[in-house]
Amino acid sequence: MRLFAASAFSPAFVGNLKAIADYARDNAGRDAVKWVPPENFHLTYVFLGELERPEPAIKGLEAGLAGIKRISAVSGGLGVFPSPRRPNALWVGISEGAAELRELARRLAEGLAGEGLSFEDRFEPHVTIGRVKKPLPENFFRRTGDYAAGRRARTEIVSVDLMESRLTPEGPVYRQVYSKSLL
Repeated sequence: MRLFAASAFSPAFVGNLKAIADYARDNAGRDAVKWVPPENFHLTYVFLGELERPEPAIKGLEAGLAGIKRISAVSGGLGVFPSPRRPNALWVGISEGAAELRELARRLAEGLAGEGLSFEDRFEPHVTIGRVKKPLPENFFRRTGDYAAGRRARTEIVSVDLMESRLTPEGPVYRQVYSKSLL
């Protein structure tokens, strides 16, 4: 099983992310970006990769998230990984609630590591909206960044989910394996 830990968002927050992605799509140029479908928007804390069974991840999730309360998060500006000169992933950041989400991710990583799981531990609160395939227009980041910065939305992070990702030619298909509600 190819697993990761993530949180979903309220419908209104997803709608806001979709509006930003639609605006970005209108300004990116034809086929420059492979866009993430709105139903796949999520906040990934850790990618665990291939595991034979989910039980160690479930135990680590339970241990790491014990006592963690719900987090109010607000969308932020537009960003890219690894850099604007060579963008691969196009994302919307989290402005308010980012420190609390980093603490949640740290605790989650401790719980998962306590179960002997290994993973890349470098969390930055963001939601990927697309994968860049071709060069973007020169003014893309300024225009789209300004638009994203003006469209703030709030959501409550109410759970952390263990998700399975199945890769298909049409893109990844996600299935929830387990969910841990936050207090």
